[in-house]
Amino acid sequence: MERGKTMFEFLEHMADAYIAAYGRDLNEAFENAALAMFETMTSSSDVKHVIEEEVEVEGEDEQSLLYNWLEELLVRFEVGQ
Repeated sequence: MERGKTMFEFLEHMADAYIAAYGRDLNEAFENAALAMFETMTSSSDVKHVIEEEVEVEGEDEQSLLYNWLEELLVRFEVGQ
């Protein structure tokens, strides 16, 4: 993503983390949604790129695909700890 472009933003919500993720295409928007999710748990700027894995998920529509994508990343994060 180009420098200076908004990748995601945290929106007002009383109970949960609520974000809007942006991208030039669906893949980039999903990547930015994942970045926002991890940003709620840690400072992503402190994370070093050490391992690269391929992640494949399926969904009936874009909403379920996004949910399954984020869930798979969260599971891998928790199991890899």
